[in-house]
Amino acid sequence: MIKILCFLVLAVVLIELSLSGPAPRMKVLPCPRGSRPLYRPDNQPRKCLPHQTNLCLNALDDRTDPSTVCCWHNQIDYHCCIGIDVAECPQYNNVTVVIHNSFSHLASPVKSFHFRKGIEEEIDFAQ
Repeated sequence: MIKILCFLVLAVVLIELSLSGPAPRMKVLPCPRGSRPLYRPDNQPRKCLPHQTNLCLNALDDRTDPSTVCCWHNQIDYHCCIGIDVAECPQYNNVTVVIHNSFSHLASPVKSFHFRKGIEEEIDFAQ
C-alpha cells in the first residue's frame, strides 16, 4: 500500500513538472559586471586555470595593464577577465582543478594532471 501511495505521489509531481515546461535559460556572463573578457582569435572568451594566470597574461597586448587581469570563475568555467580590481580577484588558495575529456583519442596518449602545489601535504594516503 505504501509503495502504491509513493508511486502516485511521484507520478503527480512528474506530471506537474512536465506541465510547467522547461526552466528558463539564464545567460551567464564570463566576467563580472564592470569588466570584460579577453577574447581568443576566434572571438570566444579565453579560458584559464586558477593557478596559471600566464594563460591570460601571455595573450595581452601592450596597451593592457596586467594588474587588472584576473582568472575569474563564473560558476561554470574559468575565464580571463580584464578590468577587475586586484582586491576583487579571487586567490583560489584551496582550489584543485581536474581537467577531464582533454585527452587525445590515440591508443597511448600522454596524460598529465595539473593540481595545485602543496596538495599532497594535505592528503593522508592510506598505507
